[in-house]
Amino acid sequence: MEPISSNSSSSSDSSVNENSDEYLEEAEQNMLRAFDKIQKRYGWTDEYVLSIPYSRLMDLFSLIAREEQQEELNEWKKMAFIGFQTRQLEEGTTFNDYLQAFGLTDTQDDKESSYEIGEVWTKEECEAHVAQIMAHFQEDDEE
Repeated sequence: MEPISSNSSSSSDSSVNENSDEYLEEAEQNMLRAFDKIQKRYGWTDEYVLSIPYSRLMDLFSLIAREEQQEELNEWKKMAFIGFQTRQLEEGTTFNDYLQAFGLTDTQDDKESSYEIGEVWTKEECEAHVAQIMAHFQEDDEE
């Protein structure tokens, strides 16, 4: 599957009708980007990804989003460590204090999930969750 370029500007337009062709096209593009991320990360084929149960697919989208956030946080922490070593700091300042000053510490809020893996969702809950995940992937594509 070829990567899809991110040139969709209608994502911020809240007046788009959910039944319109534009909305459906954007939803399809978002889903294709999510499939591309799964395939890139795990090396799976279209057929395999499409054979995964929908609820498991949603779990994968969430897992990948969390892993990508953690990877980015770790990169920021590496950069902060260089700053910590090279800056003149107040006596007794720990690296954790330094991370907290920049908002780079792991908080309990980040580690808590709003759902349990394996939980059965309604169609509406799944669609809302997909929209949230797609928004995260779209932010990544814009960077």
